[in-house]
Amino acid sequence: MAPPLHDVLASTLEHHHFTYGWLNPVMGLAFAAAGSFLGLSASRYARAATSPGGRLRWTLLAALAIGGVGIWMMHFIAMVGFTVTGADIAYDPGLTAASFALAVAAVGIGLFVSGGKRAGWPRLILGGLVCGAGVVGMHYTGMAAVATGGQVTYDPLLVAASAVVAVVASTVALRFTAVISRRGSMALAAAVMSVAVVGMHYTGMAAVEVQGPPRADVSGISPLVLLLPILILAMIAIVGMVFGVLASPALDSIAQDARGDRNDRPSATVRLADAAGQ
Repeated sequence: MAPPLHDVLASTLEHHHFTYGWLNPVMGLAFAAAGSFLGLSASRYARAATSPGGRLRWTLLAALAIGGVGIWMMHFIAMVGFTVTGADIAYDPGLTAASFALAVAAVGIGLFVSGGKRAGWPRLILGGLVCGAGVVGMHYTGMAAVATGGQVTYDPLLVAASAVVAVVASTVALRFTAVISRRGSMALAAAVMSVAVVGMHYTGMAAVEVQGPPRADVSGISPLVLLLPILILAMIAIVGMVFGVLASPALDSIAQDARGDRNDRPSATVRLADAAGQ
């Protein structure tokens, strides 16, 4: 005997976050670590830059590395492992692109708001809140881009927990970008940042429930179709940023040049003496 219609409509569909085993979380963690390390490297150059244009360029690269590669690529790779039993999965390309833009913009705004090493804790906390809110927006915009065979609902407590993780992780990441200089410390900081990003993602995904009935006619693009071009673009971006860092002057040379410029300038006493002699 078939179950009543309202029971079918209210049924929870079985879904999986690790359809391909540990492949997706491990790949996502690798992208998060690579993006975090490159972002921290770019932040070092931003702090050492002697011109506003150079500082802006390196800050934007840091935002692209952390937000685009470290956060968004981790999210997308992990989302490929999300499936619903008996239903197809498809992505809305517009919302998927919007989630990418949110991730990069959130980190970029957070970097500018937090103000760097010399800024106080109020600016850092504000930057963390702004960046964390953007990361949460990225995650749930990315989820809104996913068409499943049913209606997606969320556990509000786990959603709140994912938001707290995002804000704390963002604040820690912004602090790292302001103070980390040594490569060993950068590697450790990148590891902490990547684990935090993965933790935030799967905390948010734990909040997901999919209500039936399942449908096979979902509109959008298959995530496996999107995967290859996105991976190619991500690898091009990573290689480009690596070569950009390698091709840039050593930070010691930048600091030495800056000190040389300051030493070449006449002191205030000399300027006053010259003025008096005139």
